This record gives sequence, C-alpha cells and structure tokens, in this order.
Amino acid sequence: MRPVFLLLTALLLPLAAAAAAPEVRFSPTRVVLGEDRLVEVEVRVPPEAGPVQAVASTGTFAEPVAAGGPVRTFRWTPPDIRYPLAAYLVFWVDTPQGPPEATAIRVPLVGRTTLPITTDRGASVEIEIAGQRFGPVQADRRGRARIPVEVPPGEREARVLATRGTLQKTRTVPLEVPPHRPLVALLSPQPMPPEGGWLVVAGEDTGDASTLVLKPLGARVEPAAPAGAYPLYRVTPLPGAQSVSVDIRRRKAKDQARAEAAIGQPPPPPEPPPLPPEPPPPEPPPEPPPAPPSPRKGVALHLLAGGFFAGGANQGPLVALGLSYPLPFWDQRLSLELEAGVRRARLSLDIQDLGQVRSQLVAAPVLVSARLTLLDAAAWALAVRAGGGLLPFQHEVSNTFQEGFEEGKLGSMAFVSVQAAYRFGRFSVFVEPRWEHAPVHTPRLNAKLGGIAAILGVRYEP
Repeated sequence: MRPVFLLLTALLLPLAAAAAAPEVRFSPTRVVLGEDRLVEVEVRVPPEAGPVQAVASTGTFAEPVAAGGPVRTFRWTPPDIRYPLAAYLVFWVDTPQGPPEATAIRVPLVGRTTLPITTDRGASVEIEIAGQRFGPVQADRRGRARIPVEVPPGEREARVLATRGTLQKTRTVPLEVPPHRPLVALLSPQPMPPEGGWLVVAGEDTGDASTLVLKPLGARVEPAAPAGAYPLYRVTPLPGAQSVSVDIRRRKAKDQARAEAAIGQPPPPPEPPPLPPEPPPPEPPPEPPPAPPSPRKGVALHLLAGGFFAGGANQGPLVALGLSYPLPFWDQRLSLELEAGVRRARLSLDIQDLGQVRSQLVAAPVLVSARLTLLDAAAWALAVRAGGGLLPFQHEVSNTFQEGFEEGKLGSMAFVSVQAAYRFGRFSVFVEPRWEHAPVHTPRLNAKLGGIAAILGVRYEP
C-alpha cells in the first residue's frame, strides 16, 4: 500500500456545518480496480466527538463505526468489478439537535482493460485517454494490435494515434463503459428517536433534489434546508414503527441507494428496589458420575464410483452402493460392510476381410468386508478395508460376419484397500485405492474384472 496520504480539501463536501465536519484522508490516492484490494481512510474529528459512522455507495467497510480519539481509522474494500466508476464515501457524527456533521469524498476507481485496434500493418499504435498515453505497440502483419490501458471514471472515448514512417493517423474510438452516477444516503441519528431525525443524500449530480424519487417505509420524509451541496430531509417515524428505511433513485435512471435505521425505544421505567436475598437452599446430594456415552447406533450409507485396470482390455468403470455398521467395541473403529455394485469391460476388434467383433463383460459383485480405522483426527480419517464375495457376470459377443452368443457364470472376488476420508457434518468424502482379485473364466472367456482400482466415494452417517 502506498504510504502517501492526500488531504482531499478540494473533494471534501461538507454536508452540515463546515467547521465541525470531519477531515478525511485516504491511501492509496489512486485506486486501480483489481490491484488495490484495501483503502485506509483516516478521519479527524475533535477529541470529544462521538462515534464516527461511515457509509459507501459501493464497496464495503470492515467496521462502519469508529469511536475514541481525534483520529479514527476505517478500512474500505473496493467492489469486485473491472469497469471504471466513482465511489462516494460519507463520514458523519450524530448531533443532539440538528443535522449530522458529515463529509463526503469522491474516490475515482480506475479500470484496466486491453483495447483491440485495427490499423495499417507494422504501424506504431498509441492510445490517449484523459491526457494519458499508453503504448506504443507495433501492429502485426494483419494490422492488429492489443494495447493495455487504464480508464478513469467518466471517460467515454479514446484517441488512437497510428504512426507508420512519416504518416500519422488519428481517430477516436468509443469506450464501452456502463453509465453510472453513484448515490449514497444516510439516516441520522442511529438509532433514530421517536421524535425523528434526518436523511442526507450525496453522490454524483445530486444538487437538484427534484431529480430524486424517495420511497420511505415506516416514516414521513419532508425536504429541509439544503445541507451544503446535497439534499437534506426531515424524517418523522410513523407511530408504532420499529425501523425506518428510505429507497432513493434517480428519475429515468437505474442509480439507487438505500438508508436504514432502527427506532430507539423510550427508556424503561425504573426497576423496583431488590428484595432481600433468600437464604440459600440446602446443597443437593452429589450426583452419580454420568454414564459413559452409549455406542452410536445406526447404519451408514456410502456410494462409490471409479474405474479398474488389469491390463489390456481388462478395464472399465465401476459404481457401487454399500452399507456399514460400526461394532460397539474398540471405540467403534471396526465396521462391517455390505456392498453391491456394477462394473463393465469392453473390447472391439477389426478382423481383416471379416469385419468387427465386439465383446462386452458386465458383472454385479456382492461383497462383504471389514473396515478398520487407523487414524481419526478431527475431520480426517485413515482406514484399511478387506473383503470378498460373489461375482455374477454376463458375457456378450457380437460381430458382423456370424451369429453372436451370450454366456453367464458365477465367480468370486476379493480385495484389500486403503481409504482416506474428510468429514464435514454427517457426510464424508473419501478416496480409496484398491487391489482386487476377480478372475473370470468360461470355455470361451479368460478375463479379469479386477486389478488396480481408483475409487472416489461419499458416506452419510446418521
């Protein structure tokens, strides 16, 4: 962050009595969107002044209220956009009787972009925006150049200067910048007493209050004497209202602002004097120690997806759905699991002079396994699994030169794996590398439906 602070005497716009309005400095003094992530603002007030409050037309304050001392520090984050615009920041101190003592500053937010230019090939191209030049960049053989520029708010066109030898061409190109005239509003004091308070509107071109449309909720709003260059309104809460809000927009424009304040309630009646204390009751007998927590009951559900690899065409996708139940010993580190799934392998061959042969192998393994948790630290867990079961499969062969066939059989399967899981609430996400042994044999088939498997899963624990 740049260390230089600039006193914005030319931009300070007093909204009430100028002698008592806060003095404002901010750094960096030139804010580039996407580069300057934080702006520090110093507000100077008399040492005996009350809390200084802040509001912005765009962006956010880390803390909108600062109290204590002659110098109050605010941290403001610019909006996460890239097109140029101006931000209005207003700082004020509530007063017991009249309008707030307030100051507004205009912070230009510079946008960065890259302008594509088409000109003579090989020409040296510069772009001038608001008196600042960018480039030169040499156009390629197609006469195209891309020039990074910085655009301050309010600029709608750029001047392009293309030079080739002794020939110089100048033209103007438009800048596609959304129209924006910021508005910002505040209600004072905070909270607002039932007797009423003040509404102040600041921003671009707000000197003429007739261009503004106000929509109050929970209060009546009436124009008051002008506060400096900005409109000032008297706000009277309606009977029974708990809060006041006012929406402000420009006529025939999309610019808008909103101000809100809670209604302060009258002080409660004084409390009656306290009654004399009663004698303390006799101490209850000591309670027996609490029973140890009962083991968690319930069945967890998990879903697996991934693929297996066993060389050649012995590979393919797999999905499975399973249930697990933690056993009530060893701190529930051991769980029994039942899992059913589907996996598939395919092979397609082109035989010269005959045609194409396609083979598909689909299996639905049903497995029983045990999972032992080795490490359970906060959200992370590490476990090992081992199990086996039945492997029913169906083999189908088709070709273009003779009749195909189908066959099926019941095989067996076994596996061991390591499982690493991350837990959030009742859900866990885990990865599981697995070694599998799942041979498949028929008179016409010799294959493997298991080898090395890579699996991603999610588990829900009630």
